[in-house]
Amino acid sequence: MELLQSKPYQESVQSIIVDEAHCILEWGLDFRKDYSNLAMLCATFPTVPVVALTATASKADVILIKESLNLKKPVEITANPDRPNIFYEKIIRKGNDLEFFQELLHNIATVLLKKKLDYPLTILYLPLKWCGYAFKYLAKHLGKEQYYPLDAEAIPENRLFAQFHSPQTNAMKNQILTELSSPLSKLRVVFATVALGMGIDIPCIRHVIHVGPPHTIREYFQETGRAGRDRKQSTAVLYYNKRDIAMSRPGISDSIREYCKLEDSCLRMFLLGCLDVHDVMKDNPHVCCSYCKMQCKCSECTT
Repeated sequence: MELLQSKPYQESVQSIIVDEAHCILEWGLDFRKDYSNLAMLCATFPTVPVVALTATASKADVILIKESLNLKKPVEITANPDRPNIFYEKIIRKGNDLEFFQELLHNIATVLLKKKLDYPLTILYLPLKWCGYAFKYLAKHLGKEQYYPLDAEAIPENRLFAQFHSPQTNAMKNQILTELSSPLSKLRVVFATVALGMGIDIPCIRHVIHVGPPHTIREYFQETGRAGRDRKQSTAVLYYNKRDIAMSRPGISDSIREYCKLEDSCLRMFLLGCLDVHDVMKDNPHVCCSYCKMQCKCSECTT
């Protein structure tokens, strides 16, 4: 703090930008405590303008963010965070977890083996314990064909799939992020935890799959929003079971439980409603969500 209070810093700092400001709420109390100390930084530069940015905040969240940063009567600019090119679907998992997961991985491995580079870029958000299992499963079932082309050197840059989580080295994570950002990447499937998060802006992610719900709607909307950044049609699928949303499970918000239990209304409207967004235009119900698709009466859905 003494460094920030020194004359060179006091004279040089022109603005304070807090990107992904919702992380003050998600992480500030226990995960990354420095987020909850940002008000001290702002107070150190009392005449410097402060900007807080986020794509996922309800009105109540905005109030908490302003309080956390000690912002007094700031100018607020809001926009509709709806991503109309993302199709939302939720599917209840049946059977035990291992049987479900093996079936899911078998389907992915079968299609990936056939399509190779034509397989749509897919992110699967999983608990950490399943990431390594999924990686080994695909490695076993694809064998030499996990690398592309078939005679390619057996190095990560040539592999069709990867895993991304906190225990990995920074070098390994940076290599995956570089691959995801490259138009020439051979990477088609990533098994990831929430570590694949902030700062991710990959335009051509086509599918985001969650095996189990995240803790909050805010977190779910952020993670599913990584699909379809190029504005092409994409999907967000959540697999869950009753144990995932049990009242005894710690950290799960009531809103994510309600989303999983939702049966008779639009998934998109519910998600946006949690962010206090209610002005939503739906031109094509069959590309909105699984509920709206069932209700759609257009020729495409009735033939």
